[in-house]
Amino acid sequence: MSANCHPRTDRLAEDPRVRRFVRVGLYQRCPTFGESDFLQSYVASQPDWRVALRSSDDGSGATLKRRGLQRMLAAARSDAIDVLVVRHMYNLSRTTQHLAFLLDELTSHGVRVVSAADPGLDTETPFGLFLVRVVSAVAEIEHTGALADRRARLRHKQKSGNESPLAG
Repeated sequence: MSANCHPRTDRLAEDPRVRRFVRVGLYQRCPTFGESDFLQSYVASQPDWRVALRSSDDGSGATLKRRGLQRMLAAARSDAIDVLVVRHMYNLSRTTQHLAFLLDELTSHGVRVVSAADPGLDTETPFGLFLVRVVSAVAEIEHTGALADRRARLRHKQKSGNESPLAG
């Protein structure tokens, strides 16, 4: 068995006479200027990769109820894509629990998930999948801390009026 841990990719590697391109899904949450071009150029840099599906959402990363995300999951379940490319893994979800669910769902259907901005975050290998989950957990901790800091600043501001804490 190859070092690759995805059944769909392994099937492609079994017969060297079968030359098939890798079907890629591009997913963007709250797309930024130039992000589509960035993802497209990343795909173009990979041998035999072709964009099969593009999808985007403007919804919150705190929920899985996003039309574009559900479209990508349906494509994975129906064997329409081999790889899902995102700019950053947090574009899939802001919560570790949701990201774990999505990664399990995608990889169970043989879909590799890759971050174009952080190529080391790739579910192709067990170590890459581990890194994705660790980075996701750290990002959630940072996000939770930032929210707590904002709430504390707001409470302080409300208690002290509109006065700056640095104003003598």
